[in-house]
Amino acid sequence: MNNRAWSPEEELELIRLYNDEKQEVTEIADYFEKKPRSIISKLVQLKIYRKPSDDKPDKRSVKSMVIELEQILGIEIEGLNLTKKSNLERVVDGIKNKLGQSSN
Repeated sequence: MNNRAWSPEEELELIRLYNDEKQEVTEIADYFEKKPRSIISKLVQLKIYRKPSDDKPDKRSVKSMVIELEQILGIEIEGLNLTKKSNLERVVDGIKNKLGQSSN
């Protein structure tokens, strides 16, 4: 592990690689023989770090999904517990109603 401080020349090179050449943090870490976390820390210190965008869909909470189900199905679910039989019955019945099927 390399614990040496950054020289002014290295800082300039880091800025060039990151801003001008748009290299990934992992590539820059390999170049400087440092860990990616060290590169990110230095970029943050230099106030130029850009958090990578997530291409994954937004993570949905249980609460937001229950609210979405309530809106889609036109029902009300008490609490957030879908393992509770009465709540699950409401969901199943709501789906059946939307599909035009009768409830048992």
